[in-house]
Amino acid sequence: MLSRLYFYSLIAPVVFLAGCASAPSAPNPGLKESFHTEIFANGSKRFTYSLEMAAPMIRGPYTETPNMRSGMVRQQQVARASRGSRSQERDFEHALELKLQETGFCRDGYFVIDRVVSQLGGEVRGECRDAAQR
Repeated sequence: MLSRLYFYSLIAPVVFLAGCASAPSAPNPGLKESFHTEIFANGSKRFTYSLEMAAPMIRGPYTETPNMRSGMVRQQQVARASRGSRSQERDFEHALELKLQETGFCRDGYFVIDRVVSQLGGEVRGECRDAAQR
């Protein structure tokens, strides 16, 4: 009896930890992605794709005055915006292409109706070149 109790007291934590370790995690923490589609009576297909990234935490010295701090933050934002805008544009475009490929929504490409891409994500509204199948 005592050996069974000892056995179960060793096995229970192992099983519990294995269950916790196998729990699915978020595929991309800090990212919010949405993809909405519309199919109209004439067969045209439109979509809206948006991608939002969590704002990075700004770290730095906390001993400065608020005026000095806000000046430093502004300088960092300007520097990041100028060097990273093309990279963010490419990343957003790549994510959009992956989503369209994954869903198979626009098989023959699309044209852009409206597009906004920023440092923290973006949104594009587009219309597929191919019509909906009946």
